[in-house]
Amino acid sequence: MKSLSISSVVSCHICPVRFMLEQNIKNNCESENYTLAKQISYHLGEELMPGEIWDEIMLINPKISSESNELFNSWIRKCILSSWPRASQNDIRVSSEKLGIYGTIDRFFDSKPHIGLTRLSPAPENGVYKADRVRSACYSLCAKESLKIDADEVILEYIPSGISRICTVSPRDRRDALSAIRIAKKIISGKTPVKNKNLPCENCYLKDKCSKGPVKLSELL
Repeated sequence: MKSLSISSVVSCHICPVRFMLEQNIKNNCESENYTLAKQISYHLGEELMPGEIWDEIMLINPKISSESNELFNSWIRKCILSSWPRASQNDIRVSSEKLGIYGTIDRFFDSKPHIGLTRLSPAPENGVYKADRVRSACYSLCAKESLKIDADEVILEYIPSGISRICTVSPRDRRDALSAIRIAKKIISGKTPVKNKNLPCENCYLKDKCSKGPVKLSELL
């Protein structure tokens, strides 16, 4: 069985049916919001120069919309108000052969907390999102196996809010991550997923595709 991306594990934690439906979606184009957040993240820890960063974004995606420029200006103004550590490296791929998962650390620091993850969503009022706790647990487990470091604290960098939050990975977070991995592998093997009853389906971007009820992955491929 092929390895699972950490993002797909998080998706399965959110809703197994959503995870299954996403297996049939092939999208090689990154969203404009991702481009904005990612490029800002490369400059965190140094003086943020909006014009310079926007020029880079235009080189990456010359067709980016004017609405994204307004969003960029809003995000960068907030990020300028906060203090950010400077990363020693960006985009470090990590994996766990034992668990069969992989991902890319957005920003890596030589001292603790070692892992910084760029987030496209606004920060919650307090703490971090449950999904980001599962994400952090997966990266912590991968870092221990790939990089031979203990990374039980992970920095979640919510670019739209211009703030960061530290997630201290707990046993429950690891347990939720392992459960999502196990369920995802069963779905890929052909098991019919069950909707997450705690999740309001109205907010899901795939709600129209699963309105008829869950079907096996093999029926979609």
